[in-house]
Amino acid sequence: MTSFSGRLGIYVHVPFCRTRCRYCDFYRVGENRERISRFLAALAAEIDGSEEFHGREVDTVFLGGGTPSLLSPAQIGLVLDRLGERFDIVGGAEVSMEGNPSDLSPERLRAIRRAGVNRLSVGVQSFNDRELSLLGRRHDAARARAVVRSGREAGFENVSLDLMLATPGQTEAAFRRTLEETIALETDHVSVYLLEVHPRSEIDGLRRARPRLFPSEEAQRRRYLRTVEALEAAGLAQYEISNFARPGCESRHNLKYWRLEPYLGFGPAAHSAVGDRRWQHPASLAAYLEQPLARQELPSDPKRERIFLGLRLRQGLEESELVSALEIDPDEWASRRDKLAPFLESRHGRLRLSLEGILVSTSVLAELLG
Repeated sequence: MTSFSGRLGIYVHVPFCRTRCRYCDFYRVGENRERISRFLAALAAEIDGSEEFHGREVDTVFLGGGTPSLLSPAQIGLVLDRLGERFDIVGGAEVSMEGNPSDLSPERLRAIRRAGVNRLSVGVQSFNDRELSLLGRRHDAARARAVVRSGREAGFENVSLDLMLATPGQTEAAFRRTLEETIALETDHVSVYLLEVHPRSEIDGLRRARPRLFPSEEAQRRRYLRTVEALEAAGLAQYEISNFARPGCESRHNLKYWRLEPYLGFGPAAHSAVGDRRWQHPASLAAYLEQPLARQELPSDPKRERIFLGLRLRQGLEESELVSALEIDPDEWASRRDKLAPFLESRHGRLRLSLEGILVSTSVLAELLG
């Protein structure tokens, strides 16, 4: 029996995509009716077979992928019902689903809401059609606008947008318009990511073939800082490096990751973290269908994870906790802190990354962790 305290979060990885976005590095497979049916049967077997955790309180569920919106509302309802039979999903639990605008008609959104999803995360990425085409997205800007409005009308309590900065072909003017449209839609939550170019991805090939399409590092820096300024001025406070929310609309599920709270991951490639244990399923649908309970134990270093993840949050960490986790003497800590002074801020005994530190967070955290 794994010992832990607190309520669980549950993540369900739905690995299907109709097309592959050029930048994507997540595990995914093409979708068809038979594959989805077999996946749902394996998912039910995994949920049923996780007896060690049955009956535990759950306060967040997140359907991610892949493209969970390729499941029918009835299938989404069956997954949530199965989870509810095996776990104690508490009243007021946050139940999130990622959705591609191409899949979300007003009728489908209403049905998904009736199935039990109360938080909708829409993969908008941009409100510029040329950028969307270069990214390999299936929707256009008009469709994205309509889905955000329809999500609100369908009764979703929290509507979130994903945006991507420094996309190929993004101009300063197009970037400003995307920000303005995001704010005008009055959504509750915005996740903003700088484009990551993974080796051998389609977007990597495009960068090699047409490097001028890609904004410079300085342009990326300006756009990120402008995004923080504009969203906060519109009432969307930055609470994590990439995430902004109106008061009370922070992603409770994602906060579990950053606070090292316990969560279970179901589905191929999904990760779990409970207490000091970490494990994952193989990134293979075929392997998952054959043995949905197979998992690989992973090494863990909770103290270092606490620093790495905690400093992503704008509330930061208690400086004393950070020094204790690093297990270094005060003189060495003072030396490290002085070296990183431009990239750190201290408030009321808590340490966090400055905005400039966020822009080079990977390097800062590597230096901090020694």
